[in-house]
Amino acid sequence: MTETTVWQQPIIWLAEWMRPYNREIATAMIATLLVIFGGFINNTLRRLVRKQIIWVRVAAFIGLCTFGYGALTIWLTPIVAVYLIKQSAVMYVVSIVLSFVFIGVLAENFQKSKQ
Repeated sequence: MTETTVWQQPIIWLAEWMRPYNREIATAMIATLLVIFGGFINNTLRRLVRKQIIWVRVAAFIGLCTFGYGALTIWLTPIVAVYLIKQSAVMYVVSIVLSFVFIGVLAENFQKSKQ
Protein backbone atom coordinates (compact mmCIF):
# COMPACT_ATOMS: atom_id res chain seq x y z
CA MET A 1 0.00 0.00 0.00
CA THR A 2 1.31 3.42 -0.88
CA GLU A 3 1.70 6.17 1.63
CA THR A 4 -0.53 9.18 1.18
CA THR A 5 0.89 12.61 1.49
CA VAL A 6 -0.64 15.44 3.48
CA TRP A 7 -2.06 17.17 0.40
CA GLN A 8 -3.80 13.96 -0.72
CA GLN A 9 -5.78 13.47 2.48
CA PRO A 10 -8.43 16.17 1.80
CA ILE A 11 -8.80 14.95 -1.79
CA ILE A 12 -9.25 11.36 -0.62
CA TRP A 13 -11.83 12.53 1.93
CA LEU A 14 -13.64 14.49 -0.80
CA ALA A 15 -13.60 11.48 -3.15
CA GLU A 16 -15.02 9.24 -0.43
CA TRP A 17 -17.73 11.80 0.21
CA MET A 18 -18.54 12.13 -3.53
CA ARG A 19 -18.48 8.46 -4.61
CA PRO A 20 -21.98 7.61 -3.30
CA TYR A 21 -23.27 10.31 -5.67
CA ASN A 22 -21.30 9.02 -8.66
CA ARG A 23 -24.36 8.24 -10.78
CA GLU A 24 -25.89 11.65 -10.08
CA ILE A 25 -22.61 13.34 -11.01
CA ALA A 26 -22.47 11.40 -14.28
CA THR A 27 -26.11 12.28 -15.00
CA ALA A 28 -25.37 15.96 -14.35
CA MET A 29 -22.49 15.85 -16.84
CA ILE A 30 -24.58 14.21 -19.56
CA ALA A 31 -27.62 16.41 -18.93
CA THR A 32 -25.52 19.57 -19.03
CA LEU A 33 -23.96 18.56 -22.33
CA LEU A 34 -27.42 17.86 -23.75
CA VAL A 35 -28.60 21.29 -22.62
CA ILE A 36 -25.57 22.94 -24.23
CA PHE A 37 -25.98 21.14 -27.55
CA GLY A 38 -29.79 20.66 -27.47
CA GLY A 39 -30.46 23.77 -29.53
CA PHE A 40 -28.01 22.65 -32.20
CA ILE A 41 -29.55 19.16 -32.27
CA ASN A 42 -33.08 20.58 -32.44
CA ASN A 43 -32.12 22.96 -35.28
CA THR A 44 -30.53 20.10 -37.20
CA LEU A 45 -33.70 18.04 -36.84
CA ARG A 46 -35.78 21.07 -37.85
CA ARG A 47 -33.73 21.42 -41.07
CA LEU A 48 -34.13 17.72 -41.81
CA VAL A 49 -37.92 17.69 -41.48
CA ARG A 50 -38.87 21.24 -42.51
CA LYS A 51 -40.45 20.13 -45.81
CA GLN A 52 -42.61 17.50 -44.12
CA ILE A 53 -46.20 18.00 -43.07
CA ILE A 54 -46.83 19.47 -39.62
CA TRP A 55 -47.68 16.14 -37.98
CA VAL A 56 -44.39 14.59 -39.09
CA ARG A 57 -42.46 17.61 -37.77
CA VAL A 58 -44.28 17.49 -34.44
CA ALA A 59 -43.79 13.72 -34.14
CA ALA A 60 -40.09 14.04 -34.96
CA PHE A 61 -39.60 16.75 -32.33
CA ILE A 62 -41.54 14.80 -29.69
CA GLY A 63 -39.57 11.67 -30.55
CA LEU A 64 -36.27 13.50 -30.28
CA CYS A 65 -37.12 15.13 -26.97
CA THR A 66 -38.65 12.10 -25.30
CA PHE A 67 -36.84 9.14 -26.77
CA GLY A 68 -33.68 10.69 -28.20
CA TYR A 69 -32.56 12.77 -25.24
CA GLY A 70 -33.86 10.21 -22.77
CA ALA A 71 -32.05 7.36 -24.50
CA LEU A 72 -28.82 9.32 -24.69
CA THR A 73 -29.04 10.06 -20.98
CA ILE A 74 -29.85 6.46 -20.07
CA TRP A 75 -27.10 5.00 -22.28
CA LEU A 76 -24.31 7.48 -21.61
CA THR A 77 -24.73 7.92 -17.84
CA PRO A 78 -23.58 4.38 -16.93
CA ILE A 79 -20.58 4.68 -19.24
CA VAL A 80 -19.44 7.90 -17.58
CA ALA A 81 -20.27 6.55 -14.11
CA VAL A 82 -18.21 3.38 -14.62
CA TYR A 83 -15.29 5.40 -15.98
CA LEU A 84 -15.35 7.72 -12.97
CA ILE A 85 -15.76 5.05 -10.31
CA LYS A 86 -12.73 3.12 -11.61
CA GLN A 87 -10.44 6.09 -10.94
CA SER A 88 -8.24 6.40 -7.88
CA ALA A 89 -9.45 8.89 -5.28
CA VAL A 90 -7.22 11.71 -6.54
CA MET A 91 -8.00 11.07 -10.20
CA TYR A 92 -11.70 10.76 -9.39
CA VAL A 93 -11.86 14.27 -7.97
CA VAL A 94 -9.56 15.70 -10.65
CA SER A 95 -11.63 14.07 -13.42
CA ILE A 96 -14.88 15.49 -12.08
CA VAL A 97 -13.51 18.98 -11.50
CA LEU A 98 -11.82 19.14 -14.90
CA SER A 99 -14.89 17.71 -16.63
CA PHE A 100 -17.14 20.40 -15.19
CA VAL A 101 -14.58 23.10 -15.99
CA PHE A 102 -14.42 21.79 -19.56
CA ILE A 103 -18.22 21.70 -19.78
CA GLY A 104 -18.35 25.27 -18.48
CA VAL A 105 -15.83 26.44 -21.08
CA LEU A 106 -17.80 24.59 -23.77
CA ALA A 107 -21.00 26.27 -22.64
CA GLU A 108 -19.39 29.70 -22.62
CA ASN A 109 -17.81 29.27 -26.05
CA PHE A 110 -20.93 27.73 -27.55
CA GLN A 111 -23.04 30.61 -26.20
CA LYS A 112 -20.60 33.20 -27.62
CA SER A 113 -20.64 31.52 -31.04
CA LYS A 114 -24.44 31.83 -31.14
CA GLN A 115 -24.37 35.61 -30.59
